[in-house]
Amino acid sequence: MKKTLKKLLGLGLTCLLLASCEKASNDKTEAELTIGIVQVADHPALDAAREGFIEKLDSENINYKLIDQRVNGDLSLIPQFASDMKNKKADLIYTIGTPAAQGVANTIKDKPILFAAVTDPEGAGLTGENITGVSDYVEAGKLIDDFLKLYPETKTFGTMYNTNEQNSNVQVEALEKALIDRGLNLEKQGVSSINDIPQAITSLKSKIDAMVTVTDNVVVNAMPVISEALAKDKIPSIAYDEGSVRNGALISEGVNYKKLGDQAGAMAVEILKNNKSIKDLPYEKADSLTTLVNTNTAKTLGLDLENEIIKNAEKID
Repeated sequence: MKKTLKKLLGLGLTCLLLASCEKASNDKTEAELTIGIVQVADHPALDAAREGFIEKLDSENINYKLIDQRVNGDLSLIPQFASDMKNKKADLIYTIGTPAAQGVANTIKDKPILFAAVTDPEGAGLTGENITGVSDYVEAGKLIDDFLKLYPETKTFGTMYNTNEQNSNVQVEALEKALIDRGLNLEKQGVSSINDIPQAITSLKSKIDAMVTVTDNVVVNAMPVISEALAKDKIPSIAYDEGSVRNGALISEGVNYKKLGDQAGAMAVEILKNNKSIKDLPYEKADSLTTLVNTNTAKTLGLDLENEIIKNAEKID
């Protein structure tokens, strides 16, 4: 009887040890999960896309360590960051902005890459076997139609964009087509860096009735300067992103980038937690658009905040 009891106790102890080892093994596996982020620039929209992504991972109890890299507009750093993540065996890389996605995709071929804040994934060559994500494409025609309800006398719009950024070229082409279809004009001003912005906005102001800001990294970063210049001449502005409104643009009717990041995060969960393959997750478009109005800018322009067009819009100071 004693021998039997000893055997049973021994067997129980062995099972406990095995279970403990298995749990430790699982914990180790989870702890070793590594996620990289490459963000092309720091500004509110892209920061929100990062925040939404991380919050989604945390809400799903994904156990990970983060390699977080900010390019701050220096695109030459992207291949270096991508190589570093490859050497550190990142399990997934999240890229924010088209140049970041392109640079990482050129370096990493054997790990899943997710993108956000990419307007034209196909035109940017971001439809490979190991890459997918969420596009921030906005329908230009709808933005213009809604803006004209506020300012029906507008005939000429202006825009600035980095001519070297593929995202921006696609958006400006779509904007110009939408305006031509409506018998309206577009004054375009190319810029290469934030240092070009003051001269560019000075050149544009005398030619336009309103300003459109596409999701161009150089221009969005300079939005406080642009907004101040437009306010002096009481020129209204519409933006494709909420961050620009928070920095002084009048109104945005476009992507909520935090929700965009959440949407990309949900795709990451499918890959990391549910073992989905990239081929089973075609890229998506933003699933929610919002209207945001800057009340201080509206007051400067003399715009009635009770106007039916913006009465129910979200408002910020």
